[in-house]
Amino acid sequence: MSVATNQEFPFWEDFIAFCQRLIQTPSVSGQEGAIAELIQEEMKRLKYDEVWADPVGNVIGILKGNPDRPALCFTGHMDTVPPGDEKKWEYPPFSGVIADGYLHGRGAGDMKCAVASHVYLPAMLRHAGLKPDDIGDLYVIPVAQEEVGGLGSKYLDKNLLKAIDYAVNSEPTSNMICTGHRGRAEITVSIMGKAAHASRPWQGVNPFFDLARFLLDLNKLEMPGYRDLKSTAVPTVLKTDTATSNVIPGQCILTIDWRNVPGESETQIMEKLNKILPKSGTAQFVGYDLTTYTGKTLPVMRKRAPFSTDENHPAVKAIVAAVKYRLNQEPVVTWWEGANDCGYFADAGIPIAGFGPSESKYSHTSRERISLEMLSDAVRCLPVIVANLSQLEKRKRTEP
Repeated sequence: MSVATNQEFPFWEDFIAFCQRLIQTPSVSGQEGAIAELIQEEMKRLKYDEVWADPVGNVIGILKGNPDRPALCFTGHMDTVPPGDEKKWEYPPFSGVIADGYLHGRGAGDMKCAVASHVYLPAMLRHAGLKPDDIGDLYVIPVAQEEVGGLGSKYLDKNLLKAIDYAVNSEPTSNMICTGHRGRAEITVSIMGKAAHASRPWQGVNPFFDLARFLLDLNKLEMPGYRDLKSTAVPTVLKTDTATSNVIPGQCILTIDWRNVPGESETQIMEKLNKILPKSGTAQFVGYDLTTYTGKTLPVMRKRAPFSTDENHPAVKAIVAAVKYRLNQEPVVTWWEGANDCGYFADAGIPIAGFGPSESKYSHTSRERISLEMLSDAVRCLPVIVANLSQLEKRKRTEP
């Protein structure tokens, strides 16, 4: 389909200008204060019923609807990775330039324009003729610090999550529908030796040999599968306790990126590692403290839970039907390759799926951009997604 115009959507020009302002407002993880203010101001201008930022900096906007209909949530993140060397960008990373059918800049695709589309849902719904009685409460929640472990979603108010029946996350999907992703766990394996001068190796214990045997065994591990995916364990970073080339190190520290499928628990991961660890080795999940732009310092583990929503779930079918109807084509239902915040919502019992108007191949690169045509198509679909999800039954909640 073609790029939308003001004739199709009277709010289109304002919407694109808002996308540009978001891109022009740097928001590296932990520094989202300015963009959070910008989003809240626009929500108030668009007449949300409630708008606030929570203690960790997530923005929450609520449109009140029919309490007998399911409450819906559209979520994404405000933060970005750093731009890197700005000389490598075709267009300045915070310019928000429109060229060649794309809107360019850091965060354009991952995922400020998707967040902007959520913020503009009131305008879309009014234009589509949907009244508050036609839908349930609508939550729009742009979160903080997704890029560094999902702090924002991890610390969302539990009572807020209990109120939500169904959720849509708009991480990049190229307007396909994603129903799951593998989890991610960052693990450090420490292998001890005994330091010695390299000219007298018999006086030391070189940990590299135990490390080599461990790596060979790691490569032979039987990994579980789920649907058409398998868990993977990938060594990524190796450090020692010495920077001198003529010294046998006393310790090697290896980082492993473990991507686990649904059903593979953290306990199972550690059991597998402990079976192949040498006696001199230990393994642990990596955690660290993050400070939010609101000034709170909180612990976050470098791990994300896997999630899977059945393709036959009514919520997935409702989204598929909406995209098919609006774009006149059968949408692709697939999985994300990388992990995101959906696991936090799934763990809270909320059925969630992904639908986002950007291409993941541009994320985190100096070529980051979003297709205006793809963004237009998403804007065409979102009101129908809301309408279809609003026809579902409220989810059944189980008390702990």
